[in-house]
Amino acid sequence: MIHKFSVRSAGTAEPDIRELGRSWELDDLEVWRDYYVEFEGEPEAAALNEVAAVLGDQLDVVVSVDQPLEPGDVQVAYKRGVVDNESDSIVTVCGLLGVRARAGKVATTYRSASPRLRELVASTRFNATIEELHDSEPHYDTLLPQGHYEPTVHYDLRGLDDAALAELGVAGGRNLSLAQMRHVRHIQETLGDEYVTEVLLEALDARWSDHCAHTTWKSLGSLLGRLVDAAKDVANPNVLSMFHDNAGVWDFYDGHAIAIKAETHNGPSAISGYFGQLTKLGGVLRDILGTGLSADPIGSFEYTAVGEPEAPAPIKGRPDARRLAQETIRAIKEYGNTFGVPMMSSRMTFHPAYRAKPFALGGSIGLLPVSAAQRGTPRPGDFVVLIGGLTGNEGIHGASASSAGATMDTTAVQIGAPLEQVKFRKALIELREEGCLSALTDVGGAGLNSAVGEIGEACGVWINTALVPLKTAALPMWRILLSESQERMLLAVPPEHQERAKKILDKHMVRSTVIGRFADTGRYHVFHAPDLTEEKLIASAPDAVPAHQGETGFDVSYDLLDIEVERQEVGPPPRPSGVPEWPSLAPAELAGLLEQVVSDAEVASQHYADSQYDSTVQGHTWYGPHYGTEQAVRTAYWAGTPVAGSPAAAVLNTAFNPWLFEADPVAATRQMFCAAIAGQVLAGVAVHDICMCDNFYTPHLSENWREWLVGMVDELAVLVRHFGVPLISGKDSSAGSVHTDEGLVSVPPAVFLSALGKVPHRDGLLREQWTAQDNVLVHIGLSTSSPVGTVAGRKLGLTAGALDDLSLSEVDSYLAALAASRDLLRSGARIGAGGVAAALAQGVLASGIGVRLGSATTESLFAEHRVGAVVEVAQADVDRLPAELNPVVLGALVPGAGILVDGTDLFTPAARDGWLNSFTARIA
Repeated sequence: MIHKFSVRSAGTAEPDIRELGRSWELDDLEVWRDYYVEFEGEPEAAALNEVAAVLGDQLDVVVSVDQPLEPGDVQVAYKRGVVDNESDSIVTVCGLLGVRARAGKVATTYRSASPRLRELVASTRFNATIEELHDSEPHYDTLLPQGHYEPTVHYDLRGLDDAALAELGVAGGRNLSLAQMRHVRHIQETLGDEYVTEVLLEALDARWSDHCAHTTWKSLGSLLGRLVDAAKDVANPNVLSMFHDNAGVWDFYDGHAIAIKAETHNGPSAISGYFGQLTKLGGVLRDILGTGLSADPIGSFEYTAVGEPEAPAPIKGRPDARRLAQETIRAIKEYGNTFGVPMMSSRMTFHPAYRAKPFALGGSIGLLPVSAAQRGTPRPGDFVVLIGGLTGNEGIHGASASSAGATMDTTAVQIGAPLEQVKFRKALIELREEGCLSALTDVGGAGLNSAVGEIGEACGVWINTALVPLKTAALPMWRILLSESQERMLLAVPPEHQERAKKILDKHMVRSTVIGRFADTGRYHVFHAPDLTEEKLIASAPDAVPAHQGETGFDVSYDLLDIEVERQEVGPPPRPSGVPEWPSLAPAELAGLLEQVVSDAEVASQHYADSQYDSTVQGHTWYGPHYGTEQAVRTAYWAGTPVAGSPAAAVLNTAFNPWLFEADPVAATRQMFCAAIAGQVLAGVAVHDICMCDNFYTPHLSENWREWLVGMVDELAVLVRHFGVPLISGKDSSAGSVHTDEGLVSVPPAVFLSALGKVPHRDGLLREQWTAQDNVLVHIGLSTSSPVGTVAGRKLGLTAGALDDLSLSEVDSYLAALAASRDLLRSGARIGAGGVAAALAQGVLASGIGVRLGSATTESLFAEHRVGAVVEVAQADVDRLPAELNPVVLGALVPGAGILVDGTDLFTPAARDGWLNSFTARIA
């Protein structure tokens, strides 16, 4: 028997519902949750009331039972063949109340008198691939999914010509090239098999995709190898693991280490901003959990670039930039806050090159013992244990489709369920401490195929897909293998620890299933045998390898799974020339330009988003992501003290500017790398205690994209060797060109840099807020005065031309002088977007103290000197600043809250309002 429980607000609606009503211009909007529960038999009325009381156990809500939808209501629920993420929790709650339930389903219902309601819900809160939309009360016979297993399809490739091979390679959403299909035929012929299965085709489609195999980078001359070689040449002793695991690992203090990783979810986010961004954060947190023998996430960061919010989507049916922005904020809030990890840094920008495929980057850092920092190795006989969420029919072809540019559709979008990850987070740490793990990895892109295939390569592995717990009624073998359902991890558990591991996982209410075994075979073997139960598998001999059980997907030597990538030679990239001159503006014109600059998304307050992200959970955040006693201004770095009782701090900052990369990707790479180091040193970190993570997002169809990509990688290798700052983790996304209704749209070739530093004591870190009137503000650092790529340059139309060159020896001198003179600095703010003027405006906003400038020109105010800072020093200390800092006195701190030049306050009320409200106005 199925009953419905509707949990609605009894008073004032929640803030996010009120905000949604404002954005939709529906003052009467109501939103509530409907819980459908299938009971075993008919519960008594008292039992139903108990369930209702638990579901409505919060302030200001009312619960109604079995109330149908009214005319005009619009309800969104998962499709009937999908197990709801919350079903297990609902069944468990009912069981604790002594009521036996079989399944649960959760729906969201919207109500308004507006005839636009259905259209608004359908266009912004509905994913047709996985959800149903109802205008009237749905009728459910059962909440348990129904269906049957479909046997695999066979193909004999031996007699196929090239045209037939090519056609089969791209059938059904695959992206196998002709060369790859020829290699599949070679596998069949080598094995002497009468056929290959679609399971093998799909597995190799994912394994050889750019996402998994990095074929673009390999084709251009082992680009990753160039970065690894540079880091090895540096031989920084802080490096514990680099480009070998799910995240890089950096030595910390007192036997602890920090793992760092960032990844992108650009393709899925173009289809569904909510699910794409939800799972980008969940995926990178899982990378941290799957590093070494498991690290505990202690912070997250994210960056999103979308198109202009006012512009329509360039592909019909896709969400526009405003919707992507709104869904991004909702997703990041829900995952980060639910998981319980502090937000270290969050930023969104609007750039027309990202209108077809956004830049959706998520990052995280985690803490683990040095003794557990190395990636584990499974041993023959170890059990393959799948834990976490159920496997469903979503994220299919996510890896291969994201490698192919614009061919993605909604089937490649994953569904996130953060509570599943919350449950196994602490379980993994306990498993590590109890010695129950030989190795582990996360289940992400390409699903079990990637996780099992990669971890099994150490010795050999076999799995039975019939043992994989499903959220749908039935799936064919290849979909079980390729599903990218979220919140899953794969463990290698020694037989002698299997019972102990099971008890730990059960204690934390984590679903776990033994689905296979590692074997001393050197082969990757996948089959589907319902008769081989988990109990039989566990009881079998450690060296027993099922040879002919059930239906075989493939059984192939790992040696046959490797494929050569054709090498492509490229020359040097073209470089722009000529630098436009800054115009001379009067004070009133400077004030007008400042208003435009501080209202730009690169500079303006993003409190609408930031305020929804928890930045204090876990209690170890010491500085950031905001500062200010008057207004909350974004900090240039974050610092946390993750080890209990220790003052040692981890320091994180990032460097990225799409307009610089649009102008000259190689020069931008140098400027961003040097800017990240300079920001760390300004904060108080020694250069040898800094490492970085790189995330490339590049086009694959625009002119000279190969030359620019190789140029950026080679530039990074030079910078790593010069400064001794290694790159220890990274990811490449090389499908940033999209064919749209308006033509080809390509992202600029670019690399996002995340820098991680460490200091033995947090008290040595320099803060950004001004401290006292009468102190002097001084501009220090190297000059990068070209208007190209700057916020003000865009406002003035100065967008074409070259960026400034940076002398690395001069950067060295500046960094050394900066480190040696930090005792003279009372505060220091890194110069970034908006230049000195933006730094001054944010200083005024944060402190409530004004500044009187000695002089001001357009260039002195708005050039973005990226290896520089605005520092506060006592008047008596100005002459003590070393010449290597290139100090230029800007002016003095004064009473009031303005930026004064020759009696004119450049920081007008309109500018303040623009800084505070412009971002919200554009997306809300």
